[in-house]
Amino acid sequence: MHKRPHSTSEDRAPLNGVGGPANGHGHGPTIFGVGGSAPPHAASRYVVTAKSGCVRRCLMSSAVSVDSNEVRVDMDALCARVFRLVVLLFGIVFSVLYFGPGLDLIAGGSTGVFSGSSDAPVSFQSPSAGEPFVERPLPSPPPESLLQARTKRWEDEEEESCRFPSFLNPDETFYNMEKGNHVMEYGDQQRKGHFRYRLKYARERHGAGLAKEIEANNATGKKSISFLHIGKAGGSSLSCNIRGALPYAYHCPHYSGKQETIVGFPLNGDIEGEFSKMVNCYVHYDFRTHCFDNPTLALNIRNPIDRLASWYHYEHIENMDVLWGDRIKSCGQQMLFKCYNGFYDLAEYGLAGTRPPPTQLLQVKRNATEDVCRHWAWAVVQGTAAASFHNIWNYDWYGSPALAFGREIIAFRAKHNEEDWRRVDILLGGNGTVPSQMHANDASKKKIPVHNATISEQGHLNLCRALCHEIQVYKQLMTAAINLNEEDTLESLRELNCPDDMTPEVRFCPQNYFDYTV
Repeated sequence: MHKRPHSTSEDRAPLNGVGGPANGHGHGPTIFGVGGSAPPHAASRYVVTAKSGCVRRCLMSSAVSVDSNEVRVDMDALCARVFRLVVLLFGIVFSVLYFGPGLDLIAGGSTGVFSGSSDAPVSFQSPSAGEPFVERPLPSPPPESLLQARTKRWEDEEEESCRFPSFLNPDETFYNMEKGNHVMEYGDQQRKGHFRYRLKYARERHGAGLAKEIEANNATGKKSISFLHIGKAGGSSLSCNIRGALPYAYHCPHYSGKQETIVGFPLNGDIEGEFSKMVNCYVHYDFRTHCFDNPTLALNIRNPIDRLASWYHYEHIENMDVLWGDRIKSCGQQMLFKCYNGFYDLAEYGLAGTRPPPTQLLQVKRNATEDVCRHWAWAVVQGTAAASFHNIWNYDWYGSPALAFGREIIAFRAKHNEEDWRRVDILLGGNGTVPSQMHANDASKKKIPVHNATISEQGHLNLCRALCHEIQVYKQLMTAAINLNEEDTLESLRELNCPDDMTPEVRFCPQNYFDYTV
């Protein structure tokens, strides 16, 4: 059984108080319970016609007699319009109060998904677009075999309740799956609020120390580099060769939990690379976000579809006992993996049709309908509903702020780790030596019950559609990386093989993420 990533009280901010981690206000998921004509002539007399006595009394005093011409105004209809306007204004005010921490990022000068660095230029191009939502035809129902297997999985489930991860659910509230609950998606504003809260907290705790390190390194001509470890993209293997990541390299050979390091580092008697010597800050999940303030940010990246497949099997509810022992299974895991037991079904059926609107409440309940299952599929794949951790901590979480802050970018592509490491070592003054343990944490060697990552052509296209935003961030990271060239980016996009994303140019993702058909 693996333990959780190391964290101290200095790493983890309090889970309560103003500006709390879930959405900037200390809340977890919001639970909503169980279970033209031309204007009248200027010289006209307005005659109020209203059935309501109160309307008549309130408005008759404003009727003006000018001449014998009359224009009759149905005040009941007018009143209904005013009422609708009041309701709309109330909704806007509520949204500002509830999602406030992130709204200034929309109205302010940043065009990125995240902000928080007042002295950094903004270079991130937001792929979001205000295009109208276009309905796609509903897909054909899933095969009867899938529906029967889904029913059987729920029949075999002994748990009656579930909860969300603590970063979304600080009170660790449990939800009864028998009665059913409704919960909001972890939307854009909650994500922004959580990131800003964590950034502020980490800067207060560690910002001064990092600033001194940067100043000292600048005096000697040494780079200050943060390693942003993106989950399920080859980051654990890279960590085995990075001194600054050793306290958290618990997947690596010869790791000592007591010493919080790899005994005998570098592994196999290798020579420590220049990159390892310059990494002085490490980010994973929402820990140590002050590291985003380093001048250079290095990220491990992977084909977004491959990364999602790796997450799917790593956190699949049936694989948890093998990989994580008695680790609690979240509501998102219960819902998604009961609905679609295989990656093929998730891509083929879960992502078919139009994406359910993010404003529509998710349902936490047993024996979910196909519509409920599809909603969970889209929300989890796009990182707006947590199914454990790594689907939430995606390219948008790590890559968007790295781009928005205007930092220097280094990228290690999972399929090309050796070549990318060699180039980085040379750029930093080394001789291009590559460590012998670049794939120390090989997930393919782990025996797990659910492991088939095969998908159909239609499933592949569905994933391209659903991951549109993630793919745009992925492209921008490769384009910005100082160690990659245009051919490297094109090579990785060919490996991804999404029809509308074969070139590095960033495109806008409409709300239904394009209608691909085979």
